[in-house]
Formats: sequence, structure tokens, C-alpha cells
Amino acid sequence: MAGTDVHPSRATQPDSIRAYRWWAPAELCSTRETVYPVGLADLVTAVAEGRTPDKPVVLAG
Repeated sequence: MAGTDVHPSRATQPDSIRAYRWWAPAELCSTRETVYPVGLADLVTAVAEGRTPDKPVVLAG
């Protein structure tokens, strides 16, 4: 996926998006910024470590 593939207008609340960028898993885990969906950092870290979920994961908004 390229950065040009990101469309904030498709977000459920596009008016609350101040910026967007790609994050490394460690950055997601350590940031003080608000990141949605809640639980994204843990899921990305697990997948990056090869721990893929057995079933689909629903992340809270």
C-alpha cells in the first residue's frame, strides 16, 4: 500500500483526523498520541512477531 492509497475521507470521523502517516510497531506502542482503533499497537506487534490470530480480530473504535 502506498501513502497515496490512504483516504481520510473514508474514515468514520474524518473531521477528527489531524494527520496520518506510517508507523513502526515500536512507535505505535510508545507514542503518547491517540491512535485508533484501540488495540492496534498490540495487534501489529503480535503479527510482526509472527503471532497471527486464529480468528478475525475486532478492534474498538
